[in-house]
Parts: sequence; C-alpha cells; structure tokens
Amino acid sequence: MLKTLLLSILTTLLLSAEGLPATAAPEPVAVRFSEAYELANIVLALTPYGQSDPFEVYKNSRYYREVRAYFAPAMQHPLLQQANYSRKEWNKYLAFRTDAYAFGFNAKGQLVREVPFRAQQETQPFDSLLAQVNDFARVSGFRAFYRRHQSYYDSLAVAYRQSQHLPEVLAFLTAELGTTQAAARVSHYAVVLSPLVYRMNRHRNVQRVPTDFAMVPEYLLSGDLRQQPTPADVLTGIHALFTETDHGFVNPVTSAHGAQVRASFDVKKWDAGSGYDQGEYDTFNEYMTWAVYDLFAYRYFAAQAPLVCQNWALQNESRGFLASRRFNSELRELYAKRKKGQTVRDLYPALLAWCRQVQPELARPAIAACPLQGATLTTGLRAHYDVTFTEPLRELASFDVLLKTDRPASRARRVVLTHAANNLTWSEQGRRVSFDLELENNCRNTVGFNQAWFTEVPLSTPLGVDLAVYESTIKTEVRVP
Repeated sequence: MLKTLLLSILTTLLLSAEGLPATAAPEPVAVRFSEAYELANIVLALTPYGQSDPFEVYKNSRYYREVRAYFAPAMQHPLLQQANYSRKEWNKYLAFRTDAYAFGFNAKGQLVREVPFRAQQETQPFDSLLAQVNDFARVSGFRAFYRRHQSYYDSLAVAYRQSQHLPEVLAFLTAELGTTQAAARVSHYAVVLSPLVYRMNRHRNVQRVPTDFAMVPEYLLSGDLRQQPTPADVLTGIHALFTETDHGFVNPVTSAHGAQVRASFDVKKWDAGSGYDQGEYDTFNEYMTWAVYDLFAYRYFAAQAPLVCQNWALQNESRGFLASRRFNSELRELYAKRKKGQTVRDLYPALLAWCRQVQPELARPAIAACPLQGATLTTGLRAHYDVTFTEPLRELASFDVLLKTDRPASRARRVVLTHAANNLTWSEQGRRVSFDLELENNCRNTVGFNQAWFTEVPLSTPLGVDLAVYESTIKTEVRVP
C-alpha cells in the first residue's frame, strides 16, 4: 500500500535531522491537496509532452502507473492535445496547473472558479479550456479516482510536512529576516502538492496567504523505494521549498536596503545569463535565498551540509549565478562572526560592502584549450591531458573529475587525480594543468570538471569563482587497433 510506505518513511524522518528543535514553532502551516489542482496535473501528465519529457512529471512511482492505467480509456480525449504544452510554453504549462487551485467542484459536479487567483496574468489556459476540463473529468471518472486515493494524499501530506521541517523553517526565517517587514508576519502559510509535479516550484499569494506549489522529494514518491532516506536526502529535498519560501522573507529586506544593493551589486558582474537580470533586485535575491538555505543547513544538518550545500551552489552557478558558492561562503563567515543579537537582516550592510569590494575581480573561468578536445587517440589508452584555462585557478594537490563514455548503459565514475597516480602538475601560475588518465577503447570518453552532484573538490579561482559548471568538459574518441 502507498500509505504504508509513507508511514514507514515518516518514522525515519522523525529522527533524520541533527539538532532540530525538540518542539516546532507554533506557525500554522497547511499542506494541502486540491482536487482541481490534481486534475490539472493528471491532464498534463497524460499529454504527449507530459509522457515524453523526462522532467515535468514524476514517473517512477506506483501512483503514476495507476494514473496511466485508470485514465487509459480517456487517452483520446481532445483536451490532451489542447493542453499539450511544450517546454517552450512553460508559462502556459505552469499557469494551467497552478490556476486550477482557484477552482472547486460545485454541487452539480462542475468546476467553478472560487477565488480570483491567477498565477500569471498574461495567460489563463485553464480558464480557456474549462469546458473541456469539465468534460474530461466527467468522462474519465476522475472524481472517483481522486476519492479512491484520498488516504494516500493525506499520508503524503503528513510525510511531506515532517520531511521539510516546515515549522522549523518558518521559525528560522522569521527570526533571521522577518521581524522588520509585515509581509513575513503571516498567520497562515500553505503548501500545495501533487505526486506528479517534478519541476518548476512556484510561490504565490492566494487570498493573502503565502502559498508554495511545490515538488515532493523523490524519496517520498517512489513506490519502489528499497531504503529509507538519509539525512542528506532529507536536506537535499528541503532545498526546493526552502528557496521558494524564503523569497517572502528575503525580498522585503533587500528592498529595504535597495539603495545599497543598487550601489554595491552590479548585476552584470554577478549574472551570466540567468534570466533574472532584468529585475532590479532579482539576481541578488536569488543569490541571497540560496545562501540563507546554507545557514539553515549548517545549523540543523551540520554533518551533511558541506557537500549538499556545495552541490546546490554548483547547481545555482549552472543557472548563471556564477559566484554562488563564494557568495554563500561569505554569508556563512559573516554569520559565524556576528555579534550577539545580530540576525541575517543585520548582516546586509557588511555583505553588500563585500560584494562591492570583490565584484571588479569577478570572472568565471572556463577551459581555453586542450589538444585532446575533439581528438581521436589511436596509440594507447593512457591519455595525457594538457588543459589551459582562461583564468588562473587554485593549484590543488588533488581534485576529482567525472569520466564517462557514450557506450549504452555506461555509468559515470568519479576519478580523484593526484600527482602520484596521474602525474598531476600545475604550471603558469594556475592557468595550466596536466594529468594522465586511463580511457576506454572504441568509444567517446568525456572528462568533466565541476559536475554538480558528482564533484567533491571543485576547481576555482583564488577569489573563489568556480570553473564553469557542467560546461567544462573534454571529449575524446579512442580507437586503438
């Protein structure tokens, strides 16, 4: 039973975090399932795009398989083509599922709008397709399916609330950021879930209630789970909701320091194409919300925080926030040295002064050249790499790379490079590194640097700006007779 699995996971989650308060702060946090919202997510999951895209819909669960089986007779319904939004139409996809939360079924079994909430004003696809959605719900027997799974939704809500430590998160954010701005002093907070959502969290105010439309951690969804989640799994899963929730606390504090943000934080220096650079404070707020997550992680998950926070920082850098790991580290240092009674809110002036000081030297390094890039080896399997970078890097005695091939079912492996094993040698004041590596024959070998979720020792400049994440790869064919 899905419910039994969740109760087992919940038992472990109760003991998973290190140092969390024994009693939760008395913040009323509602974790909700919405019948109309779940209907919208089922519709999107059944569209051709929902079935083919690997990231929009979570498919590795018993619940997803039950959705596919139950709604198979309705697969030819025209709504599934009309709501078949592509990745380029992410705004319509997101609005369709999120706007459904504003609807409910009336006494006649028809969906009707109950609140004026709209996720994105420029498009309202759910409203436009409401007649077809009502027809799909009727002919597919959706409401019977939903009732049949009510106990599962209830159990998932309980497990989610515990796994995300929502009361503790809100108490932490309120203490560190919330006491100076009315927007954070809310009496209610809501999280809306679906077991099918696998991408695109969204934070909105619904009838003055801060509301997160959130992903559920994978360890709560997989019906094939064999092991209980580790504390690292729990901390990793908290990130998505945390970094949406804390926008409601960070953004008003940033606005209160607007003059110093504008004077000290040059977006062009800190943003490498994230798409957030159009807003006045959006790039800074994104840096800040992810950095505040680090403070929570280091306080309550001290053993797991270094690697988990590093992984998320590298992920953020891949989004265009090029100095995320260094920014996070600076906030942690300021927080560790804070005076008695100081909070994160009080550290804004010092953090912004640091931003202004270091930003003239910010430059994201990249691979400038490597003779093995695109080459074909025919003389032996031990390859000699000679890599030149656009900026000097810290000359580490050891670091790791990710090695993978293009063979079907080939698994990537992390290789720790050292002078003894790989003849690792630095030159030109850190602009150049060389090493030897054993490759596989009759395939393309890819060596990757700074690969989030694999790399444990990233390469970075002396200032702490990391080598471009995911992009720093060298691909070499090996065809030794």
